[in-house]
Amino acid sequence: MSVSSATTQDQHVLDLVETTCTKIKAKFPNATFEVCPHPTQRGAIIDAYVPTDDDFAVLDLVNPELDDLLIEENIAIYVRAIGPPKGVSSGTRSDTN
Repeated sequence: MSVSSATTQDQHVLDLVETTCTKIKAKFPNATFEVCPHPTQRGAIIDAYVPTDDDFAVLDLVNPELDDLLIEENIAIYVRAIGPPKGVSSGTRSDTN
């Protein structure tokens, strides 16, 4: 996974985004991500394309830490579980590349 500093406001936010994406990929190895800066405050929005129809399986992995970040550091990182990437069925892995 590669996230550039151009998609986040600073190195600390970049590090937090990479940690969040790594945590999701540990459970969902086929996950892919698109990241953009948060439009109104310090942080980022992560679109997580994950091969599952259960958004909570993704969000429960990261939301407690992200809630703490918002409260303690005023950094807003939001994860949107989009579902499987195009061409990948939910709950299955794509063996084509």
